[in-house]
Formats: sequence, C-alpha cells, structure tokens
Amino acid sequence: MQRTEESYHKMVEEVEDYAILMLDAEGHILNWNRGAEKIKGYKEQEIIGRHFSCFYPAEDQAAGLPEQLLNRARKEGKAVHEGWRVRKDGTRFWGSIVITALHDETGAILGFSKVTRDLTERKLWEDKLQQYAARLEEQNRELQQFAHVAAHDMKEPLRKIQYYHSMLLGESLSPDKQTLLLQRSAGAAARMQGLIEDLLAFTRVSQPVESFEQIDLGTIVAEAWEFYGETVERIQAELEMDELPVITGIPFQLRQLFLNLLGNSIKYRSADRPLRIRITSSVVADRPDALQFYKVSLSDNGIGFDQEQAGKIFEIFQRLHRRDQYPGTGIGLAICRKVMDGHKGYIFGHGVQDGGATFDCYFPV
Repeated sequence: MQRTEESYHKMVEEVEDYAILMLDAEGHILNWNRGAEKIKGYKEQEIIGRHFSCFYPAEDQAAGLPEQLLNRARKEGKAVHEGWRVRKDGTRFWGSIVITALHDETGAILGFSKVTRDLTERKLWEDKLQQYAARLEEQNRELQQFAHVAAHDMKEPLRKIQYYHSMLLGESLSPDKQTLLLQRSAGAAARMQGLIEDLLAFTRVSQPVESFEQIDLGTIVAEAWEFYGETVERIQAELEMDELPVITGIPFQLRQLFLNLLGNSIKYRSADRPLRIRITSSVVADRPDALQFYKVSLSDNGIGFDQEQAGKIFEIFQRLHRRDQYPGTGIGLAICRKVMDGHKGYIFGHGVQDGGATFDCYFPV
C-alpha cells in the first residue's frame, strides 16, 4: 500500500503536461509538480506557501475571481474555469483549470486539488477563426453592396449614355441640342469611371499587406495637399498643420486616407467662407496604463453634417446629399475606415450642421 502511494505521488510529480498541485483550505500552495514548473515558471521553493491567486491577472484578482472559484468548489465539490493566467515572467497563457474540494471523513474541507492545462495554442487558433469568420461576414456584406452597385449605380449612367446616343442617332437635332446631349453623355461616362476607380481603390485597401514601413505623416499630408493644388489655389483654401508623427504603416493606404479626408473637406466646403483646414496631433490612451495612440485630427469649416449621421458616413455607398448637390460615390470615407482597420486604429467623425467637420484618426504608438 505504501509503495502504491509512493508510485502515485511520483507519477503526479513527473507529469509535465498538467500543473497539478494541492492547496490548503484557504488557497495556499502545499506542493508543486514538474508540469506546474513548466507551465507557470516557478521553482518549487519559490512558490510553496504563496496564495494561488498570484497566477491570476490583476483585473481578475481585483474582481475576486480566485476566491469565487474556491467558494464554488466548497459548495459544489469542484470549479471548472478557463481564462488568462500569469507566469512568473509576467507573460500570459490560456489556462483550463479544475479545482476539486478534498474532504475528511466528517465532510470537513481539508483543502483542494488544482489541475491546470495550458491551452494557449488552442485559444489563439479559436480567436483567429473568429477573426476570419468576422472578416468573412464583413466581406459577404460588402459583396452584397457591390452587387447592388452593379445592379443599380453602374447601370444608371449606362442607361443614360444609351438614351442620349439613341436620341443623337434617331432624331434630327440642332447643334446646341447635340452638344448638350454629348455633354450629358460625357458626364454619365465620367460618373461611371469615378465609381469604377473608387471601387478599385476600396478593393485595393481591403487586401492584406505585409510590408509596413516607417512613414512620416507630415510628408504624406503634404503630398495629398499638393495633389489638389489647382483646386486649392482656385478656391483659396488654406491648410494649417502641426508636426505629425512618424508611424509604422502602408504608404499607399495612408496616401489614400488623407487624399480622401482632404478631398472630403474640399468637396463639402461652404460657399459663404474660404475653406480652412487644420490638422493637429497628440498622444492619448484609451484608458490609464493601456495602449497609447497618436491622435491625428483633421478639422474644417465646411458645411459639416448632423452628428446623428456620424456612424452612417463610414458605410460604403452611403451619401448624406443628393448627387446633383455634391458629386461622389459614397466610397471615400469607407476607404478611410478600411485604411484605419488595416493599421489597427480607429476613425471617428464629428460634425455640426454648417459648422464644419472633424475626423479623428487613432494610430497605435
């Protein structure tokens, strides 16, 4: 019998794929096997006597999760849980744990056994599959929108071109009427070309890109502003810009981002005042002791928009104005959101009707 018990303890001690340990009734560690050392990183002499809550992240400790698991094991006999755990070196792993209450002959609790398995690899694959599923769902939604465009928006200028050409071929028209129909046909063709180019730009920024570089956003903005040089000079627009950060990014996508944001300000400028655009930069955090972001904000004094529409404006093919009021395809800001998604960042819009618009871009530091 003694030899059997010794063999059993030796077996537990030698197991490497599972952390197997004993806790006293309050949760202090009494023993330590080779698997626990491998998974959690502590030597036996470093951990014996400490409370098992040291394996839990600070947020779980603050929420009282270790005590909740012990209480569940006391009441129900065992507690099963999966979540992030902390190794000695501070890195995290995804642990699957079973805590079982141990009783004496009278039913009083002597302590607990705790078995932990490292399932980090499985967790990462599950998260990746969820990301793929979410991306596939988003792509399917965009495909449906593309189908709508192919069925309606692209057919509309084609119908007009066919109609104008049939009038030119089928009727005897004055030179002025012929010129008007040709101008309208050319306008419909230009609108279709613009739609195709915007769709291609949207598709391009939707593709995964591996080559990230160090990019000076100030240089990118200057290039985009120069692109609109003739228009800027004609409407006497002005751009004021802070010193912008250098970030890790994809050059052509960042050019597309600021081409669209600046083009948006130019398109939706007010007829009552010269266009003024200001770009500012700061470093912010989404919460204390969390990830920091470069916040790059572009503000203008244009016609603005109703803040209730702030979520809608980043949807592909969504427009707040009729085409005869302001030209466009409704793709530009959707491209901006795609670019920010690809850079693990965020973009938000803030508007005041006839009081200008601001677009805040958050790039991870």
